[in-house]
Amino acid sequence: MVIFMKYDVYDFDGTIYDGDSGIDIFFFALKKYPKIILRIPLIIWMGLLKLLKIKKIEDFKKVVFAFVKDVDDIDSFVEEFWKNHEKKLKSFWVNKRTHSRDVIISASCVFWLNYIKEKYDVHALIATEMDLTTGEVVGNNCHGKEKVKLFYSEFPKGIVDKMYTDSINDLPLIEEAREGYLVKKNKIYNYYSYKPNFIVRFWRWGWGIYHKNEEFWSYIVVGLLTTIVSIAVKWGLLFTILDAKKEIELQIAIIISWIAAVLFAYVTNRFYVFKSKSKDLLKEFTSFVGSRILTLLMEMFIMWFFITFLKLDTKVWVIIWTVICQVLITLFNYIFSKIFVFKKK
Repeated sequence: MVIFMKYDVYDFDGTIYDGDSGIDIFFFALKKYPKIILRIPLIIWMGLLKLLKIKKIEDFKKVVFAFVKDVDDIDSFVEEFWKNHEKKLKSFWVNKRTHSRDVIISASCVFWLNYIKEKYDVHALIATEMDLTTGEVVGNNCHGKEKVKLFYSEFPKGIVDKMYTDSINDLPLIEEAREGYLVKKNKIYNYYSYKPNFIVRFWRWGWGIYHKNEEFWSYIVVGLLTTIVSIAVKWGLLFTILDAKKEIELQIAIIISWIAAVLFAYVTNRFYVFKSKSKDLLKEFTSFVGSRILTLLMEMFIMWFFITFLKLDTKVWVIIWTVICQVLITLFNYIFSKIFVFKKK
């Protein structure tokens, strides 16, 4: 006879804990070990690399929590942390009669969450594992779909009876649960019937549209940002040190703004739009630059024809034709990138 056990599953940060315990324990460590401040530039750098998807979240966490290597007694450190921060646990969870069916599942690390598990006699804790001698994350970060995998790995015959979270990132676990709940501060709402305000509803609506065609909408966003970079550099030059009425200076401004835009566009298109896995970066970058040269020549011709040849060289016309050019080259850049540069096998 197969017995399926039912569990109440809880996210931790923002759900049980009012805030982000990872951020809090980092700043707690910073107060105790001020030399950690020397690592902040590296943390910021790794954070940027993570945003660009050059580095994984596991690599970022290794840098952030590297201070564990300097802590002589990690148990005492964690205990002291919780003496200062246990008050941030939410009352709806703390005041439960029993936690014998509770499973805490979190992207935060086991080494500081285990204290809560033991003190409140929680049935199980599933969280990100870390080697305290190196600061390296062991396995994968416990987040999103990974939570589902880890739950069923721990409880092959388990049933998620109720799932509590504060984040849409836990939707994979919510969908596994018989009942899903959204926690906002100390209030609990049915996940599916929760009626947020207009701004939240609009955000979720937009997020849903985005995910139906992620590549296209990502390119639109990146294209707009690239356009802003290009326009900002171009106008900054033409309205300060260069003169749009002089043909050579106009073309210099176009070329410089193009270089800035291409560098920005390559990084964002590779990692955010087309999510390229190519290891031949030189070939990919060369193809990308080649396609952008074609659209650069297009832009140079359009600007020369209307601004120089037709002498529509007032500030208003410079702005108008700059915008028109950006719309056209954004369209052609997408086509070239998708077909010739970041083509998928």
